[in-house]
Amino acid sequence: MKLRTIESYINKYLEIWPFSGTIAVLNKGEVMFNKSSGMACHEYNIPNSIDTCYTLGSISKQFTAFLIMLLYDQKKIDIDKSINLYLPKELHIDSNITAHHLLSHTSGLHQFYNWEDDFFQCYDRNTFNRQEFFHEFIKKPLSFQPGSKFEYNNANYNMIAWTIENIVGMNFGDALKKYIFEPLEMKNTVLDDGHVIIKNKAFPYQMDRNEVVRCQYYNEKFSIGAGAVVSNFEDLCKWYYYLKHRLYLSHNTYNRFFTENKEGYCYGLTKDKVYGRTRFYHGGDHLGVMTYRQDFYDEDICIVILSNSECGNNYHIGNAIAEIIFTGETEEPKRIPEVKIDREELSKYEGVYYKDKIALELGEEGLEFVRFNGEVHYLLYPAGKNKFAKKWFAQTKPYELVEGEDGSYKFFGFTKK
Repeated sequence: MKLRTIESYINKYLEIWPFSGTIAVLNKGEVMFNKSSGMACHEYNIPNSIDTCYTLGSISKQFTAFLIMLLYDQKKIDIDKSINLYLPKELHIDSNITAHHLLSHTSGLHQFYNWEDDFFQCYDRNTFNRQEFFHEFIKKPLSFQPGSKFEYNNANYNMIAWTIENIVGMNFGDALKKYIFEPLEMKNTVLDDGHVIIKNKAFPYQMDRNEVVRCQYYNEKFSIGAGAVVSNFEDLCKWYYYLKHRLYLSHNTYNRFFTENKEGYCYGLTKDKVYGRTRFYHGGDHLGVMTYRQDFYDEDICIVILSNSECGNNYHIGNAIAEIIFTGETEEPKRIPEVKIDREELSKYEGVYYKDKIALELGEEGLEFVRFNGEVHYLLYPAGKNKFAKKWFAQTKPYELVEGEDGSYKFFGFTKK
């Protein structure tokens, strides 16, 4: 069935998934659509609204990129020279890496957001020590020659943030405030360092089986440059205005900022074409964070999805809205169909696939994907032979367990122990 209005699509979506957040569209300077649902704070029963501030996740990268380009505009950095010229000696990396490589995710720095490195939900819960973090996870042998390929990596933007701090002589949060947020009158936007009180900020939540729970703690300081900016729809509209009209940097610097590099990645934004229109976009996903923003400058349309829960799918929602705007209709949201499998059959998938990180257990309602050393249980339902989908997340395709000739199973590439 085709749906022809944004409102009908969102209403149908909310019947299926308990999306928590704000969905809004700016069209030629006017709010074309806005809908908020769910709770900013379950503990005090405070609902989300158009004014709620949300953690942006990786949408934050465009602010980091913009600030380094402002310094480039002021001749304080050459982004095509070795980044080591602008870093303190204790943070030096391979001398062939430039700010351009870092901004475009082509540096070759070690990718530490993986199952094996014990950073995510292990090390990132610790007290932040920049030098220790740098040596433990970033100062490693390169994965590839700088400039030779694209690999999205938060380490690139950690390095850019530290470069900015060294150039301007102040901490990164203060630099963002001085050079971007205050001049653009973004009064609801701030870098979350884990200590500052942020007015109207939504808390992050997730589902544990069928219960809403607070997300696990992680130290936002490890997200420096790559995440941790908090904002709301009003301020993101101001940001959109300054990007669209190119009011803050020189013409040549804006051109460099918006230039496509490998895989269509510019600096903190990806560029492509959809429905014959040029689109700049970026998403953000973390614990209790689902964000997605699409800018169509020629048509003067900005689509913003901000969420403080892992229920639903920010990309599904945003892309469906764009399709309705530019084609007049979109497919109605729907779940991946469930296939009935008895408990005895399900039990063969049970086991530990990666210690303390990936396990499948058979619970009262069926198979559970167990994460974070047993702290969270994602309910799964069968979607075909060796295929499973999350109950509370709108997946594009189900998880698939690979069955070996000896009857063993692999999940996320790891064999059941």
